[in-house]
Amino acid sequence: MGNFKQNYWLSLITWLVIGIVSLFALPNISQVVAEHGQTQIPSSAKSEVAKTIQQDWGHHLKNTRQIVVVFNNGDRQLSGQQQKKITQTIHKLKADKGKYGIKKFTTAADNSATQKQLVSKDKSTQLLQLDVSKKQSVRESTRNLKKAATTAGVKTYVTGGDVLNDDFSRATEEGIKKTEAIAVIFILLVLIVIFRSAITPLISLLSVGLSFIVSLAIVMNLAENGWLTISNFTQVFMVVVMFGIGTDYNILLYHQFKNDLSQGLEKHEATKHSLKVAGKTILYSGSSVLIGFLTLALAKFSIYRSALGVGIGVAVLLLVLLTLNPFFMATLGEKVFWPNHQQVETKTNHLWNFLSKNSVSHPFIALGIVFLVSVPFVFTYQNGLNYDTTIELPENYSSRQGFKVVQQHFSQGTVEPTTIYIQSNHKLNNEKDLKNLDQITRQIKDQSGIKTVASVTRPSGTKINQLYVQDQLRNLNGQTGKAQSGLSEISRQTETSSFDSSQLKDIGNKAQLIGQKLKEIQSTSQSNSSQQNILPQLQQKMTAAGQPLSAQQLQLLGVMLQQMQGQQKATLNKLQQSLQDIAAYTQVIGQDAQGTGQQLKEQQARINQASKGLAQINGGMTSMSQYLQGLQNSAAGATFYIPQNVLQSSTFKSAQDNYLSADKKTAKFTVILSSDPAAKKSLDKVNALQAQVKNNLQGTSLKGARVAVGGQSASLDDTARVSQADFIRSATLMLVGIGIALMLVTRSILQPLYIIGTLLLSYFGGISIARWLSGMFLDEKMLSWNTPFFTFVMLIALGVDYSIFLMSKYREYGAWNDVPSRRIVKASGMVGTVVISAALILGGTFAALIPANVVTLTQVAIGVMSGLLILVFAIPTINSSLIRLTYPLDDKMKQKKKK
Repeated sequence: MGNFKQNYWLSLITWLVIGIVSLFALPNISQVVAEHGQTQIPSSAKSEVAKTIQQDWGHHLKNTRQIVVVFNNGDRQLSGQQQKKITQTIHKLKADKGKYGIKKFTTAADNSATQKQLVSKDKSTQLLQLDVSKKQSVRESTRNLKKAATTAGVKTYVTGGDVLNDDFSRATEEGIKKTEAIAVIFILLVLIVIFRSAITPLISLLSVGLSFIVSLAIVMNLAENGWLTISNFTQVFMVVVMFGIGTDYNILLYHQFKNDLSQGLEKHEATKHSLKVAGKTILYSGSSVLIGFLTLALAKFSIYRSALGVGIGVAVLLLVLLTLNPFFMATLGEKVFWPNHQQVETKTNHLWNFLSKNSVSHPFIALGIVFLVSVPFVFTYQNGLNYDTTIELPENYSSRQGFKVVQQHFSQGTVEPTTIYIQSNHKLNNEKDLKNLDQITRQIKDQSGIKTVASVTRPSGTKINQLYVQDQLRNLNGQTGKAQSGLSEISRQTETSSFDSSQLKDIGNKAQLIGQKLKEIQSTSQSNSSQQNILPQLQQKMTAAGQPLSAQQLQLLGVMLQQMQGQQKATLNKLQQSLQDIAAYTQVIGQDAQGTGQQLKEQQARINQASKGLAQINGGMTSMSQYLQGLQNSAAGATFYIPQNVLQSSTFKSAQDNYLSADKKTAKFTVILSSDPAAKKSLDKVNALQAQVKNNLQGTSLKGARVAVGGQSASLDDTARVSQADFIRSATLMLVGIGIALMLVTRSILQPLYIIGTLLLSYFGGISIARWLSGMFLDEKMLSWNTPFFTFVMLIALGVDYSIFLMSKYREYGAWNDVPSRRIVKASGMVGTVVISAALILGGTFAALIPANVVTLTQVAIGVMSGLLILVFAIPTINSSLIRLTYPLDDKMKQKKKK
């Protein structure tokens, strides 16, 4: 039993059981990441509010996502045969819409509006917009739709925001596989070189690999049950962190073990002593790393909080290394290092000894050099970040290719339009609210950077002229003009009438003609000149235009119309009586020619009098026509006004179905930006749009309505705001946590400040170099938006290890009662090789991220490797200089040097 305990067999059995259980308990990682790994922002953010509104939109579109199918013929116009094939493909999709979960189709053939929106100007590209049920995963929907939509002779792509995000997850998963393989091979080769052994590298990889499997099972199960936040990067950073620092810790532990064996200690005693010396350093160092990651549990942003998974991995790693490694050490002894059994020679690292010694001798010069070198990094640091998801995808991904095709042939914002919602507490399908919604549409369209705006009043993105006062007044003026023409014709006829006795036979014809004209003017006047009809209609249109007639204007128009109506009535009555008289008199013409002549003269006088009355009426109508023409050409003419019959028509129903919710209480505006949805100016624009719409609703019937902006640009803008605000908060928490841990380890207040200052310097330097190299080799002048955070976390949490290695050795030499400056120089020379080796291994492990071909991972790798390189030179220089300036130094070193 004693041998059983002494050889740590219980530890081996326990971890084997845990490892096997973890393998069987490991869920489908891809599915867990797809369901729980997406970026989460607060529910109060505008894009999240918009998503909530969209889910309650109705029209059978609840719980759907938008996917775009792109048909393209390069830069050449789609031929008639290709168009026919595309149409056949769409019909096939419609026939099987249940199979693919398609809830709504928007095609170019629907109407003239969609024709304009979904066919490029050069006729080379046509889009099909689909609303697809979320019952299927994005990956499954994309795969099925791509297969079904593929059209012979036409380039076909399936893209959209959700498709791009899912492909990014897939690219990351594939990158993780490459990273794991490369990291394992790299670490194996490095360990073989360091230990010149075939056994030690295998044991190291076994212990780290076991800890990775166990921690991954824990993290994924917690995430699957909603107890832990993860992201697309959680697994890949668990790989590089655990294999990187795990290997470093194993090197430290087995170096100490080999040193103890070379000192003549028996394998069990050497195991205990190694755990006491190196294990203590590992525990101190690992605890600081662990605390750094655990503080991120307090982060508000989901991506930042997801780093907690790496902290769980570090905790498991420490348990495995400090409990499983002793089994191999106590059981195998020297055989762990087979075939190399040479004794360990403790050598001074010349680089660190040189840096430390000169920094102690010339602290101000050393710090001055550090300052001069660091100034360019700090002052060239830029906050401009790239939020474009497509840059993360390799060029061969179909979704990225389709996205680029749409941007080349349409406005850049076509694939991911911005959606503005206005949610009211009453129905909006009425003339008053529709007028306000049209005004909002116009105000949005007038903004710079807006390509088109589609709404319930402008479903095609352009004005419907018939629904504006200007066009309606034009029609009214046309009717008034016809009435004027009729009056002019009658007046001309009466003025040219001649009733000479030699032409009595024409009197009947003349009377009939004038009678017909009178009927026309009576009919026209009754329909267009009645005060009771014109005034209410004119007042209604002017009110809709926002310029209602005043009481004085109404009174003036009323008087004019009354005078015209009275004159018209009197004249028409006289004309009618005259015609009746003429008809009676023509019956007795033959009996009394002389009397008839006299009577004809009397009738001629009556007709002349009627002609003058008609001229007065015509003048009044001319004045009214001029007044209405002025209104038509004024700003008021551009006001929206929808007649009741149009509002209830089947034609307008289509616009309501598309841009008003099922309960008619929410209106939607589809805004296509001129710029890339992920560009900074697009993010600024959507934020400004929300403020503008809210402000424009003040003083209208929609005052107090809920306004939300959705779409890719709005989501990225919310992500930018939340991430930037939480970065400072999370970084502060992390630095405070690590600072407290360092105080406990170093038992000092000043030394933790030195260490944290050094780590911050490495971060600014590393991130600046990453930006510079990214622009040079990746053709990406800006860093990906989450690169700074992950670079910061990795450098601060992992870089603290090396400072702890140094300060632990520094404290160990404190037992010799030597002066601080000499202790730091000696400690630097002793741990320099260990730190440089550890930095080389960790940097090499992060370098394994580069072949993953994901921009963020590549930039983080460059940033961490650059920061580690800076730490290698900064740690002995800064710490040695500051210790020299902090603690009094007797002249022993100088005296000894003189002797």
